[in-house]
Amino acid sequence: MILEQGQPLSRSRLWQLQRAYFARAGIQAWRQATVPHYITSNPFIAQAYARAVLGFLRDCHAGAGGEFAPLDSDQPLYIVELGAGSGRFAYHFLKKFRAILEASPLKDLSVRYVMTDLSESLLDYWRAHAWLKPLVAAGHLDFARHDAESEAPLVLDCGAVLAPGRVMNPLVVIANYCFDGLPADAFRIEQGQLYESLVTLASSQPEPDVADPDMLPRVTISYEPRPVDGDYYHDPDLDDILQHYRRTLAPTHLLFPCAALRCMRQLSRLAAGRLLLLSADKGYSHAEDLLDRDAPGMAAHGSISFMVNYHALGRYVLAQGGQFLHTPHRHAHIEVGAFLLGRHPGGYPETRLAYTEAVERGGPDDFFGLKKGIEMSYDALDAQQLLAYLRLSGWDANVFAGCCPTLAKHAASASEDLRQEMYWACRHVWDTYYPIGEPHDLAFQIGTLLSDLGFYAAAIEFFERSIALYGLDPATAYDIALCYNDLHRWEEALACVDQALTLDPSLEAARALRIQVQAQLQRGAEAARVLPQSGSGI
Repeated sequence: MILEQGQPLSRSRLWQLQRAYFARAGIQAWRQATVPHYITSNPFIAQAYARAVLGFLRDCHAGAGGEFAPLDSDQPLYIVELGAGSGRFAYHFLKKFRAILEASPLKDLSVRYVMTDLSESLLDYWRAHAWLKPLVAAGHLDFARHDAESEAPLVLDCGAVLAPGRVMNPLVVIANYCFDGLPADAFRIEQGQLYESLVTLASSQPEPDVADPDMLPRVTISYEPRPVDGDYYHDPDLDDILQHYRRTLAPTHLLFPCAALRCMRQLSRLAAGRLLLLSADKGYSHAEDLLDRDAPGMAAHGSISFMVNYHALGRYVLAQGGQFLHTPHRHAHIEVGAFLLGRHPGGYPETRLAYTEAVERGGPDDFFGLKKGIEMSYDALDAQQLLAYLRLSGWDANVFAGCCPTLAKHAASASEDLRQEMYWACRHVWDTYYPIGEPHDLAFQIGTLLSDLGFYAAAIEFFERSIALYGLDPATAYDIALCYNDLHRWEEALACVDQALTLDPSLEAARALRIQVQAQLQRGAEAARVLPQSGSGI
């Protein structure tokens, strides 16, 4: 079934379907892992970004002069995240960033992180999230509805308005897995001629409702070329980049990030041209990677996405006198770019150094590649090696979930020192964790490992956290009963084992534990009766 024909890609109905998908799915898009997000929402990438942002703040603090105005210490410096999704990256970033900021000479600088999204349901979810409320109360976090395709100001929950002339300090923008879902145009270049690639959308079956986002996985895309003469956008910033590609690229297909470019330009206007944009996505930063490409493919994962032409964003920034930082090597999984606008008198040395150390030399893409290899070989590692990997990951809950079964195998033979290290690893992982209601119950997993290590009181603490997040089930009640049993707290053990059997009368292990606990209580009662009698003749 043909859904659409002869449309420029940026004006295709795909983007309305995209918006409808996120409006309908809300947090479920991330909770059910329909939309990929781990690679851009883990503690390692958050630490890399925190270091880059602190470098930028150091440059802004030390480099005032010429066109670069000094920081206004009476006004906040805002960090705006576009399309903050589940909120997991924001939480990880703030944990990492606040720790290094407060240990730096800039600790008194007021920095406020602003999570944004188009979906009101997501904003409501963030506002109600127990893990985010303390950050809001401390003045470190705020929320705003934002449409990346609009020039409307950002109105924060606190009442502040981010608009040109009202933002007194430079702006930091974070855009992870954002630009790949914004409207872009498709072109073909052949023998110096530019062609726009007009879109035909088709579905593999009849679609009674062409506005239903559920059909996105069934949609296929094809292109028909049409010659372009003269300026395509009638916008010098965009047309200059497009004409550069026409002159320099051999026969190729090209994605042009028109919406991302306009979004970057609008955000830079908020802060009078002083901007750091950090972005991670599937994309291309090297000019040679744009050569000899096939027609753009579309990935469907609940929503849709295309590769991001970071090279075009970089050319825009360079034309404005800014800097484009990207790795000299090609990424394997994720591209992380830094875009600096504003003519800094020193050339942003601290930002460039931080980017080199945190992204170029062992950055998020390298970590993810190693993770994919290591997680196939957990059983080949000893407990100390697994703990080292957890520390390297920034106490990543996802990494912990993968290596925890192997850690549990080492629990019985662990020395006292190693048991203590494993105990504190559990604490650090939980302190880093941000729950979104996904099926995996981290608190239960931590409780089980702590029980195996013999830390029964701490295990109960985590089992109770599991109940708070996921509700009471027979397995959790039974495991709490086991811990109370090992602590010789028989009455509490009996109450919990009775809970388990009420929930699942067929749980044989609980029946056996109940008999054991009742026997202990009986022996205790008999001992209590005997003691007064034996003392009566004294």
